[in-house]
Amino acid sequence: MKQHHLIGIGLVLTIAACALVEPKEVTFLRTAEHHATQEEVRQRLGPPTFTTTSDEDAVWIYHAWDWQPGNRITTPGAWCDEYVLSFDRQEVLQSYSHRRQFHGGETMPEYCVRGHHASASSNF
Repeated sequence: MKQHHLIGIGLVLTIAACALVEPKEVTFLRTAEHHATQEEVRQRLGPPTFTTTSDEDAVWIYHAWDWQPGNRITTPGAWCDEYVLSFDRQEVLQSYSHRRQFHGGETMPEYCVRGHHASASSNF
């Protein structure tokens, strides 16, 4: 009985820890899907890094950089989170994706996430 109690406590702590490490952008986007407008997203996340539009929809791309100085255990570099948001004709958020990549040892990477939407040097 005591072992089941400890397993339950461990499970609750694991779930709580996962919630603490979720980026604030993901938390917002998960709850904003299918009802937040472009203006609401801009107020919450700021201006997008890149945008593109067509007759049907708009795509906004955000890059969020987190610099890691490094120490005896970790290498210096940068983490980049890329968020790709799709809006419909009424400017309502329809979907989003999130990818993250570590750039170890690079001080000025040319891209956020390898092989994905836009590089830092593109005119998107």
